[in-house]
Amino acid sequence: MEVSGYQLSSRYAKTLRLVERVADQAATLVQQRMRERMPATTIQVADGKRYLQALVEGQQAVLRTTRLPTRRSDPHCYGVTTLSRAGVLIIINAKVCADPQNLVETVVHELVHAVQYGRPGKREDAMKGLLNNFDIEPMSWRGAWKLNRIHDRDEREAQALEVLAREIR
Repeated sequence: MEVSGYQLSSRYAKTLRLVERVADQAATLVQQRMRERMPATTIQVADGKRYLQALVEGQQAVLRTTRLPTRRSDPHCYGVTTLSRAGVLIIINAKVCADPQNLVETVVHELVHAVQYGRPGKREDAMKGLLNNFDIEPMSWRGAWKLNRIHDRDEREAQALEVLAREIR
């Protein structure tokens, strides 16, 4: 797993080092608990200003477009997991995740989502969502409802497994 900073200022160097230190251990714990494998995963740590930029650039690379999304992520969320061309991209918002315990929980949470992206049909569903968010292929109401229900289920699973952060040293 590759961990890097995305145009990260030096004031977040400690945050980046912590993510680098815990990422592999967290990934092992998550995969063991879920009994599933994680696809190729990259983690980027970005500050508040660059967080949405990193997300949009990652999604544009997957879609091979320069369009901007019409539906955006909340700039105040702790992290986000999305598709990458090679697998999965996790972006951690260093500005919001100032507390080390909160940061470790966020890494675990997003790694659960990374494992979920390895499930049958999940990548295709995520691609449909991206195409909709960039207004390339709008979804039907029924299709959006289905994806939102899957998202809600996945979110509950990730929140439930945040307790694994307590096992990380």
